Amino acid sequence: MYRVLTAIILTCLMGGLVFAQGTQVATVSSSQPFTMNGAAINPAGVPSWPVMAGAEIVAGSAPVTLTFPDGSRISLAPGSKARIESQNGKPVFRLQEGEAAYDLRSAESVILFALDKNVAVSGLRNTYSIGGAKKAGAFWTGRNMALVFGGAAAAAVGIGVAAISPSR
Repeated sequence: MYRVLTAIILTCLMGGLVFAQGTQVATVSSSQPFTMNGAAINPAGVPSWPVMAGAEIVAGSAPVTLTFPDGSRISLAPGSKARIESQNGKPVFRLQEGEAAYDLRSAESVILFALDKNVAVSGLRNTYSIGGAKKAGAFWTGRNMALVFGGAAAAAVGIGVAAISPSR
């Protein structure tokens, strides 16, 4: 009886640990080092890394591409920051700083946010940004390109959504 009770308790504890770590929402890849949850990730020799719900990703000197289970992709521009979450079983991409280009399989594939504001998906391929005045230049993604010019406000060239955050 003691052994059975111990086995049940250990099983519950192990299940709790697995549940506490979250669920995998996407994979992330980049050609250069980036940061995930405050830890430096060197992608040399590792094609992709799992992304759990609650992860925070900061792109380094190259774009960082997140691939979701349905094949949708979101690319963070160099120096940009995002948080990946899960809401009712759907992936949530929350852009916190910088620019992102998305290539979704459907309008419902990934819920997009700029800071705390929901971004209306306008076309399955598009870009959006926060604080474009802090960054200038261009970044390429596998299937599209986004250009962001520095200026007084955030701006996205082409068809896109611009979100402006207060200056920090």
